[in-house]
Amino acid sequence: MLDQLMKLADGPLQEMLAGMNQNQSGASAEILKDTITSSLQKQVASGNISAIQEMFSGKETSPGDSVINNLQGDVSESLIEKLGISKEQAMGIAAAALPMIMNFFNKRVNDAPQDNNDIMSSVVSSLQGGQGNINAGDLLGSLLGGSGGGNGGMDLGGLMNMGKGLFK
Repeated sequence: MLDQLMKLADGPLQEMLAGMNQNQSGASAEILKDTITSSLQKQVASGNISAIQEMFSGKETSPGDSVINNLQGDVSESLIEKLGISKEQAMGIAAAALPMIMNFFNKRVNDAPQDNNDIMSSVVSSLQGGQGNINAGDLLGSLLGGSGGGNGGMDLGGLMNMGKGLFK
């Protein structure tokens, strides 16, 4: 499910990377999404759900937030490995991308018709292997702004495959 949700942030990530003069921003955005998703999944698997809770809290996440600091090292290391960039570049990308992602979803949650806690609980429960409080289609519909949400990037096939597995 997190992979599907991260697809929503593809455009903003590409724009951010282009603004940072990163070559191959499309490939970098895909790697960045995968890296952030992997880091979040590792934290949830270890029982730490604070990053997911922050991501769907509906509250502004500052760049200096402890959740950002906890994710930044893992994301940076993965970017260095996958993109072959310097540590400084990787840290800069992670420092810009993580709060942007958190606040992208916080804004979506605030605009959704469901209660913030329902959405956050559903995402956390889903990542932990549960069913959540609302179904995945309803959740994505809420975050996309209803059917035909123009900012999407989701296809109906992706929605149908959601329940088949949360992790790659």
